[in-house]
Amino acid sequence: MIGKTCSIGFSVAFTACIAALAALAWLPAGAVTRTALGGHAEHFVAWLGTAIVMGLACPGRPRPATQAVLLIVYAAVLEAGQLQASGRHASLHDFAFSAAGVATGVLGLCLVRVRLAAALPFVARRRDGAVRS
Repeated sequence: MIGKTCSIGFSVAFTACIAALAALAWLPAGAVTRTALGGHAEHFVAWLGTAIVMGLACPGRPRPATQAVLLIVYAAVLEAGQLQASGRHASLHDFAFSAAGVATGVLGLCLVRVRLAAALPFVARRRDGAVRS
């Protein structure tokens, strides 16, 4: 029951991340409040978080590499869509920081999972109780 609740919670969080990224990317420039971090750091952190939440919402399905590619394509679509948003512009640098955030999030989550599986053998068990090889 707890596993199902966590999965639903992460799925809701992932859906919220996807919607928030689209809204923030395509709102007019005057409607978005920027942080002190700067645009590149904002892109990196937003996509890093989204990649981690996607990995937690969809553990192993699709594979992490596929998840990364899907998120990077989504980042490209959102960045290109800024050409049509009032007061916004598409930037290859912003896209690069978004893609780097995705890659860092996916790789980081994979490393954490590998380390946890080695440290805690019960984490490597499937839901049916069988041990993964």
